[in-house]
Amino acid sequence: MAKNVCSRNLTDTQAFIIASVNVLFAVIGVFGNALVFVIVARNRRLHTVSNLFIISLALADLLVCIVAQPMYAAFLFGLPHDPIYSVVRKSFSFVSLLASISSLVAVTVERYTAIASPMKYQRRANLTNVLVLLFIIWSLSIGMGIPPGIRFIAVYYVMSLVLIIYPINLYIYIIARRQARSIAKQVGHLGKSSQGKNEKENIAAKTIGSVVAVFAICWVPLIVTALIYQYGNCGKLYLALKWSQTLGLCSSAVNPVIYCLKTQIFRKELKDICRRVFRGSSSQDKAEFI
Repeated sequence: MAKNVCSRNLTDTQAFIIASVNVLFAVIGVFGNALVFVIVARNRRLHTVSNLFIISLALADLLVCIVAQPMYAAFLFGLPHDPIYSVVRKSFSFVSLLASISSLVAVTVERYTAIASPMKYQRRANLTNVLVLLFIIWSLSIGMGIPPGIRFIAVYYVMSLVLIIYPINLYIYIIARRQARSIAKQVGHLGKSSQGKNEKENIAAKTIGSVVAVFAICWVPLIVTALIYQYGNCGKLYLALKWSQTLGLCSSAVNPVIYCLKTQIFRKELKDICRRVFRGSSSQDKAEFI
């Protein structure tokens, strides 16, 4: 293995810009992912198996936005120079990354089963099975993410899941298109409930597909850059590594935006929450004025 002689120095301007981007997205991510919890809790129609995995993903994203990303920004600002601080920061980053990709794989398989084998899905999609699976996901994430000595296993684990998840999503897309064409041909013979159910399944599949695509766009560059960095001999590679780490962390703020863009019920609940908040603040201002 070639010796790594890359410069580990950023200019003050570079460090300030990267740290500021992390702080901004951390704040956005905290509010966005907290809203995911509130929206799902408010609407009983969102109390589904799929959304339990979405809640798990939102929890992983909150870990990033509340702990890992602010600590990373502080590290870029130069505070503090403590090995324990670095270990804690990396541990939270690894745990959230592992929990995110594992939850994405779980919800992708769940969507595949719901679309490809509806009868099997009805038998297996229950609260007990999902809670057991989530317990396994978080146990594995903590077990592989915290001990520094086995993090190389975590990297290969993430890469393997990324390779697995894309063929499944592609197959889901193919099945969804096939079902949409079938529904279009038989629209006169199907009831509205059957059409609505298929449309709901397809929207959910597309939403998860978008989340998976964003995950890959944000995290794959970090995996590739980190591997290249092991053999690099150019100072610019360190800057690329810092930006790719930032891109990966910022993905935690993007998922709530996808839910609102892709899912009408999320948009409706968000508008209702905003309406209540602004109406409440407006009433308070009037009371104070009177």
